Amino acid sequence: MNDLADLIDFIQKTKFKSNTLLETLIKPSSQMGRMFDAIARGQAQTDQQLLALFPDLEGDISKITTLKTRLKNRLCDAVFLLDFREESHPDRQAAFVECVKKWSAAMILITKNIRSIGVKQLENLLRHTLEFEFTELSMNVLRTLELYYGTIEGDQRKYSELEVHLLELEDIWLAERETERLYSNLMIHYVNSRADKHLAAQKAEEYFTRIEPNLKKYEAFKIHFFSYLIQTIIYDSRSDYAGMEKVCKEAIAFFGRKKYRSGMVLQTFYYHIITCCLYTRQFEKGRPYVQALEEMLEENSFNWFKLQELYVMMAMHTENYLVAAETLAKVQSNPYFQSQPAHITEFWKVIDAYIYYLVLAGEFKGALAGEGQANFKISRFLNEVPLLSKDKRGMNISVLIIQFLFYIVQQRQDECENRVDALKKYCTRYLNDETTLRSRNFIKMLLQVPANAFDQNIIRQKTSGAFKWLVESASDTANQHREIEIIPYETLWLIALRSVDQPPATGSTSKSITTLPKKLPGLYASAAGV
Repeated sequence: MNDLADLIDFIQKTKFKSNTLLETLIKPSSQMGRMFDAIARGQAQTDQQLLALFPDLEGDISKITTLKTRLKNRLCDAVFLLDFREESHPDRQAAFVECVKKWSAAMILITKNIRSIGVKQLENLLRHTLEFEFTELSMNVLRTLELYYGTIEGDQRKYSELEVHLLELEDIWLAERETERLYSNLMIHYVNSRADKHLAAQKAEEYFTRIEPNLKKYEAFKIHFFSYLIQTIIYDSRSDYAGMEKVCKEAIAFFGRKKYRSGMVLQTFYYHIITCCLYTRQFEKGRPYVQALEEMLEENSFNWFKLQELYVMMAMHTENYLVAAETLAKVQSNPYFQSQPAHITEFWKVIDAYIYYLVLAGEFKGALAGEGQANFKISRFLNEVPLLSKDKRGMNISVLIIQFLFYIVQQRQDECENRVDALKKYCTRYLNDETTLRSRNFIKMLLQVPANAFDQNIIRQKTSGAFKWLVESASDTANQHREIEIIPYETLWLIALRSVDQPPATGSTSKSITTLPKKLPGLYASAAGV
């Protein structure tokens, strides 16, 4: 149901509906037209709600499924007729869509023996595919033209020219394919296996050495795009964020000299620059890139939600907690939020829990500090993050830590003691390598709170060495997934210690942060700099 709703929403945002083409393909009075209108108006979000709007289907849910399939197929066919030449689309992206459409139209003409027009279309198209460096599409056009002039026209001069040009593009295509393949191989190893970053750096350096000669030989878009991405991995793996930022800016400058614009380039390398600002904890430096990137992204897109993840992490790591709370509210109120993949929605539930904890711990001053304590329940929260709970060396660490922090801020000695043995076993079983060393040591520090009966002086004394190590190893957060430390452990420890000295927080936690911007717009606007 969600994919059909997204497709209808997409059609609604184009000029397709206003120019009556939609009414030609889908009659408004038909069953498909009525279903389109009901979903577009938000009158039906489930199959059962749709069924209630179609009494003529006699309660047969299978007929609703069939009708949805027919509507989806009709809309997918209609996409071919859309005009993507709009200013809101990056030039290269829009050009690719137009070129593919023209290529398809020309090939239809040729297969229907209307060759003269089809060939003329291809010759015009070739100029555009070469200008925008669509190497593979250019090769398809050249092969078709070569076949035509060689077997139909018998034009030796034209055939030879096309052959020379095709051979040149084949060399470029092979170099593009090699660069793209190496980057894909690297990302599979780097992301899925969550390998140590130093090993990733060695592999990335090896790959870059292999493709470096092609950078001097060719100016092609894909060769340089993927080579810059491989370089960012090299610097990221070394935790050299000054070097990584320099590579990103070089990439932006290189593609800025092209005859076309590419939003994909800006989105990719802006995102990496924001990552550098996160690791170096430079919130104000990263904010303009976030704002610029946000303007490029549709609010229903996967990348928009990933950008908000990066922004909220940057806010949390720089103690801009009000900005983090506002970002949380913006995401939760986004109408497309609930239709996102589970790892997206669960991540924000974790952020929600940490914001609640900060309120309880007294980190939000003034009006926010007095909010009610009724809606949040830690047991319910744990049941709402089943996917992340399976990530034993990843986000589940954040889940376990926030659970224990709630018990500490509420000074629930018994609950803390009940969790001690389980956390010790967890550290032994899962947090047993260098990439999880900070998490293991931080959890051991937290266990000192119930072990010393919430006596802050003794706790400080017994954890002073571990805390010093946390501060000194802060840069090592780069060797683990950044989301694990929602708040840097050295900062989170000081918050936990302060909460031990204050009266225990009552209730479960505060009201939903989603409601706070409505109650305190001035405070949030000031915090977000808007």
